[in-house]
Amino acid sequence: MRLRLSEVDLLLLHWPNPNIPLAETLPALCKMKRMGLARHIGVSNFTVALIEEATKLSDEPLVCDQVELHPLLDQSKVIAACRQHGMAVVAYSPIARGGVKNDKVLTRIGKVHGKSAAQVSLRFLVQQGIVVIPRTSRIERLTENMAIFDFALSDAEMAQIAGLASRDGRVVDYSYSGSPQWD
Repeated sequence: MRLRLSEVDLLLLHWPNPNIPLAETLPALCKMKRMGLARHIGVSNFTVALIEEATKLSDEPLVCDQVELHPLLDQSKVIAACRQHGMAVVAYSPIARGGVKNDKVLTRIGKVHGKSAAQVSLRFLVQQGIVVIPRTSRIERLTENMAIFDFALSDAEMAQIAGLASRDGRVVDYSYSGSPQWD
């Protein structure tokens, strides 16, 4: 293989394509796992309906759905569907492409804990059992992103942060015609 690996740990079906039925792509993904080319398989950017369809079509366990997820976006339906099917939720853009840094609620809560709004955003997700994959090219941000395990948010703080979520909170623009109807 070009990766110089005998297998990858996780192979994701990155984006549902409305022109190619899941009944074709899911069996191919499962075949890669059975062939030993992937240790685990999962999906990305799947809605509740697509999760339901994919789990019915897959004869191998789907271990996760990787979705845009941060405190400003309500993904509660997708999270519930993943948990119902024993799938992990993996959050990309967990700090809303930097958009959380100016949020007053996150900043206020961060000051209480001596943390940044971005750290509060990451902690909010991790504290719910969600995997976060923040992107950065700056070493100091890497260190900051990892420094979220030395504090916990209270139930009241979790509720305040949850109140920030809206259906219109997307920061990643997938407005092309192939986007699914988001939950």
